[in-house]
Amino acid sequence: MISQSEAENLLAQAKEATKKEILSWQENERYDEAVVTVGASELQFTLTFTRNPFEIKAHFRTKKQNIQLARIDAHAQHHNPDGRVIRGPHLHWYKEGFNHLEWAEEIDWYDAKKPIETLYTFLDYIKTKFPKGIQLTLQL
Repeated sequence: MISQSEAENLLAQAKEATKKEILSWQENERYDEAVVTVGASELQFTLTFTRNPFEIKAHFRTKKQNIQLARIDAHAQHHNPDGRVIRGPHLHWYKEGFNHLEWAEEIDWYDAKKPIETLYTFLDYIKTKFPKGIQLTLQL
């Protein structure tokens, strides 16, 4: 486990996917993309994301120790450890003392009908870029 300030520092650093071509994002496919900190490639992360017509999932964690740092979730509700109930889509963040992103906050930018916009907003939160971008790929 890491401290809260270490987690916040990891999230605040500029990061980039190692993929050097456009990512073609298909429905019902899971992507595990390698991400590194800009200027310090020894800091490695994994970004996992999927989409279907009803839901978008994205999960960001360290590669070596598998420390979960952030995740978007579309469940109808979530119960924080303090008893507060979060309704609708929410964003889970690392909180010191908890291993599985038990804490969440409401978000108003999640839209399963706009997967690219939703993913890019999440990427902004975790300070991550795809050098050549992301495009939706239609299944035929």
